Amino acid sequence: MSSFQEKLEKRVASINSLLCVGLDPHEQELGSATPDAAFTFCKTLIDQTLPYAACYKPNAAFFEALGDDGLKVLRRIVEEVIPDDVPVLLDCKRGDIGSTAAAYADAAYQHIGADAVTLSPLMGWDSVAPFITAKYNSKGAFFLCKTSNPGSKDFLELDLKSNTTLYEYIAQLVGQKWSSQAPTATLGLVVGATDPVALRAARKAAGEKVWILAPGVGAQGGNLSEALQAGLNAEGTGMLIPVSRGISKAENPTATAKELQEQIEICRKQVREQTSHPSSTSILPYQKEFLEFSLEQGVLKFGSFVLKSGRTSPYFFNAGLFATGAALFRLGKAYASTIMNSSSL
Repeated sequence: MSSFQEKLEKRVASINSLLCVGLDPHEQELGSATPDAAFTFCKTLIDQTLPYAACYKPNAAFFEALGDDGLKVLRRIVEEVIPDDVPVLLDCKRGDIGSTAAAYADAAYQHIGADAVTLSPLMGWDSVAPFITAKYNSKGAFFLCKTSNPGSKDFLELDLKSNTTLYEYIAQLVGQKWSSQAPTATLGLVVGATDPVALRAARKAAGEKVWILAPGVGAQGGNLSEALQAGLNAEGTGMLIPVSRGISKAENPTATAKELQEQIEICRKQVREQTSHPSSTSILPYQKEFLEFSLEQGVLKFGSFVLKSGRTSPYFFNAGLFATGAALFRLGKAYASTIMNSSSL
């Protein structure tokens, strides 16, 4: 049986897509809140989007809300409707002590048939290990890192004594320590597409091999291009863009899925071109460090901006966003390095 990593990479390559289609049979989208209606909703959406879906992400909560028959529908969708070569990422956000986690893992992988799950990392390694080690060492897990909901800042943006945020620490932990403890599993992060600064910081902390699930495009207002530019790895992959309501509520779900797949592919090509044709202009280490910091803080943005003068610029630099003492220190250090370097020429 193929691992989640093998199945995902093969699927991504075969259809040139990083689109993850969410299966959320919410009561408001069903004609009637019944298991049969949920099955019809999901099957129809899968039939409409299959050519463009790198994977499917059923949200366990909507099926659980329908009782025992709802869970049977979820299993039937995975077993009978989604093709075997298309990965299934179960959005269940589990997080509990080891023995309970092991039971949750059995439910997700054996009874539902998922290839990967979403997990909370906050109870530590022993709470997530059952999902990605031993008999499940070929599965995948995406850890909540910097989620797209407004309240995520209550905890995930907290500053730690190590001069990093909690979400950056989670990204580093998953990308380095936990990845080495589960070397044959696929480990990923959940980072909202609504926050390109966090995406860029999480990618930097976690490294190139970690996959990022970036919800928030569409209904939550995330900018697809900005998110991809911030989160893709150097090969133009390593991200999944989950879209649920933005497709299911569209007038033409097939056309919407196709358009999203095409937009994603354009951004992937741009990233690959930037990697394969780097600028011939060399920069000094302190300059590189300052540019990366400016991007992380959202001070420096690339795109198309109309300045006060009326001129259009491919970038925008707003130094006023350096609002903390630590940020101003980095700004002053960069200016000082520039002066010292110019005086030595």
